[in-house]
Amino acid sequence: MPSRATGQALAALLLAGLALSGAAVADDAAPAPRAALTGPAGAPGLTVLYHEGDFGTVLDLDADQPATERTVATFALPDGIREDYFGLEYYGAIAVPAEGTYTFYTTSDDGSRLYIGETLVVQNDYPHGAAEQQGSISLKAGRHPIYVGYFDGVVDQVLEVRWSGPDTTKSAVPAEVLTQYPKVVHFPRDAVSTTELEWPDLGRHLTVTVDTRDAPELKAFHEVIPDVLRRHYPLMLSLLTAEGDTLPTQVTFSVRPGVDVPAYASGSRIVLSAEWFAGNPGDLGCLVHEFAHLVQSYPRSPDDAGWVVEGIADYVRYRVGADERWRIPDSYREGTHYTNGYGVTAAFLLYLERHYDAELVTKLNRALKSGTYRQALFEQYTGKPVDDLWEEYRQKSAGGVQATAPRRALPTPLARPLQADLSAAAGGEVWEGQTAAARCGRDTGRLARRPSAACPAAIS
Repeated sequence: MPSRATGQALAALLLAGLALSGAAVADDAAPAPRAALTGPAGAPGLTVLYHEGDFGTVLDLDADQPATERTVATFALPDGIREDYFGLEYYGAIAVPAEGTYTFYTTSDDGSRLYIGETLVVQNDYPHGAAEQQGSISLKAGRHPIYVGYFDGVVDQVLEVRWSGPDTTKSAVPAEVLTQYPKVVHFPRDAVSTTELEWPDLGRHLTVTVDTRDAPELKAFHEVIPDVLRRHYPLMLSLLTAEGDTLPTQVTFSVRPGVDVPAYASGSRIVLSAEWFAGNPGDLGCLVHEFAHLVQSYPRSPDDAGWVVEGIADYVRYRVGADERWRIPDSYREGTHYTNGYGVTAAFLLYLERHYDAELVTKLNRALKSGTYRQALFEQYTGKPVDDLWEEYRQKSAGGVQATAPRRALPTPLARPLQADLSAAAGGEVWEGQTAAARCGRDTGRLARRPSAACPAAIS
């Protein structure tokens, strides 16, 4: 059960995040160069640990038992490894010829990270195609511990490590500056939690994994995320299930930096933006929106159905009511269209349920699940083509007619102390579905395109 303490903890996260951001802006002093290692250099080369498995991040490698360990000359893919589903950890020391700022680069497919000492310099992690990222660090002349972690999923295997600095043009790190040294980088193992949720009356269970290894400031999410699903999953099922459904039995929430949308769902994983939720920890409805996509799990939705998919997810968010500071438009907004998806479409669907068919979303959801959806269903269920319905909605709601219906009563409403603490911490700001383009489920112009079993593209 959530408590006022839980709400206060989240509110404190929001305030702390704002304070830290301010401190970062104020403190623009250049860091002192990192001190070099003392003592004699080790033997030439690097140690490389080879792992076999389906990894989703370099962070997974540290807890895995390596298949082999060997010495290599430099950061090159060693011989004798499989083509897909493997990971590599290189560690040793790098000799820096002169004091100054050095920039390191990794190009990888899939993810990679580069550390100097225990400092993360290059973050190029998580599944992606070949891409280069870089980072800089100030170093004293001499030897410094270096660690490069890399994993590959499927298709291409790419890892390139380069550097540049004083009197050093951008080039591959040469073997002559690399020597053996113990591994100094280890990743937190207490920042991944698993919670088993049960609903005996519904005969349902759900395994919820929360991973905040890349967002330690959001450790409260290990309690908050399972609680949101515990309370709201029954109502989500009542809105989205259909006969013969295969419902999710497990979900992983992974909080990551550098995600260009607040969140997206892909397969059984929901990825949350560390930056967004550090500043907006009370955005609990975003979790509902993304988990709705896993329950939707539309197998063969046509290309022109994306707006309906996203609109239904925000419709569910509205009905569930997991956050009080978010709302959908209560009337037509100039320049919007029903194909914008998200809150715009949710408001349109609510209007149609209010004035035409109270079970419209239920019917559309069933059609999407069975692969029989087509846009002509709007006319079949309401008697009017969807474009005519939108024009009617535009004219009536712009004239002051209420577009949205009241939210349905929740079987177990979210504790109000949690809501009040979060609203107070944020100064009572209200997020509106249609107007806040950076919001989860409110990017009115596009969908995040990533492969997914839930939709032809991964959905945000």
